[in-house]
Amino acid sequence: MAENRSRGILNLPLELFLCIIHELYAPDVLSLGQTCNAIRSAVNERRVWEAALRDTCRLDQLFEPSYYPIEDLDILELQRAALEPWRRCASFTPELPSDNPSGGEGSVAGGNMRLKEIKLEGDDHIHFNDVCIVPGGRYVLGMNRRYICLWDIGQTGKGSWNSKPDTLSLSSIVRATPGAQIRDMSAPEAATVASFRLATMELNSYESFRVFEVGPLPDVFSIRGIASLQGISPDLHLIGFWLQGDNLVCHYYEGVLVWDFVQSKYIAIPSCGKAAKITTNGNLIIAWEGPNIGVWTMPPLKPLETTSAELRELFSDDLTDGIDFNTIRQDDRSLWRNKTYLPCAWYSFPPDAVEHAVLRPGYDKKTIKVERVLLDVSAGAGNYRRYSQTSFTMDTG
Repeated sequence: MAENRSRGILNLPLELFLCIIHELYAPDVLSLGQTCNAIRSAVNERRVWEAALRDTCRLDQLFEPSYYPIEDLDILELQRAALEPWRRCASFTPELPSDNPSGGEGSVAGGNMRLKEIKLEGDDHIHFNDVCIVPGGRYVLGMNRRYICLWDIGQTGKGSWNSKPDTLSLSSIVRATPGAQIRDMSAPEAATVASFRLATMELNSYESFRVFEVGPLPDVFSIRGIASLQGISPDLHLIGFWLQGDNLVCHYYEGVLVWDFVQSKYIAIPSCGKAAKITTNGNLIIAWEGPNIGVWTMPPLKPLETTSAELRELFSDDLTDGIDFNTIRQDDRSLWRNKTYLPCAWYSFPPDAVEHAVLRPGYDKKTIKVERVLLDVSAGAGNYRRYSQTSFTMDTG
């Protein structure tokens, strides 16, 4: 009787096993499969690793179509693909436990780093000003002053890198507006599971922004224009811009523009002072200056009557509804030797929180302490001090 009770879990129906396994992370699934033959049989079900790969894409915010068609991946390729982000993360940890399921030679995620040079051909011989890999490693965006384009390197996780072509022709191209030059391109942002968006800034006698969408991939490769904003004064000094949902956010020296390109609404918020870093989360604007962090709430957006906007509001000295970055200015007598890094705009923040990293160089200049910070901004507007969630030290020698 006691023996029957102890073997009860092994007598569970396969479907119940699979329900339990689907709740586990990929490395835990691999470890579970090493316990006994009965569980190993369930873990080796193909659908287990298909689900694990989709979960890995969701957790690590990888572009899932990079692995399409998933049914073309065999069981070992599925395991490697599902475990690869965990293995890479573990490679940055100074001390790895000996039983780490995602590392070590002989494991499905093990092996040395493989390098292959692939030449990405453009439409001409003009140098590319920017190249961006969509997280997942399959799709690559390129930009020069004449056009933006897209390449497809091929299904991630299928075959070896040596099987990839040495030269790739572009899959899609969009040229600049006649008479204008493309000056900058945003990082892509996921629009759906199978599509993403990006934005460009063009310069003629004025500044303009164009928003594009790609997908659903891998079936639709075309880069399609979905919105544009023109007539922005060239007297404004652009620092950077990024996509957040249906909004394009532009950080100027004079202030912040938030443009809802779907509902054709906007708000131009004047500012004074400076900030080392700035980002947005929902209706919050978050800025960093040294160890100090400020959070401001965006005013409600208002209708944009045309596709043109000079944004004269940003030249206003009235900061009643504006942003004063001087409120987070650090003491001039203090020496802030650390650097703050924000995730790529592709990665969405948790609700009411902002994640970033702080790199603190060691006094011996041989080590760097990396602090991962999760800032709770649920309280809304106000000034904050950073706090470290996790940290580790890297040897720079």
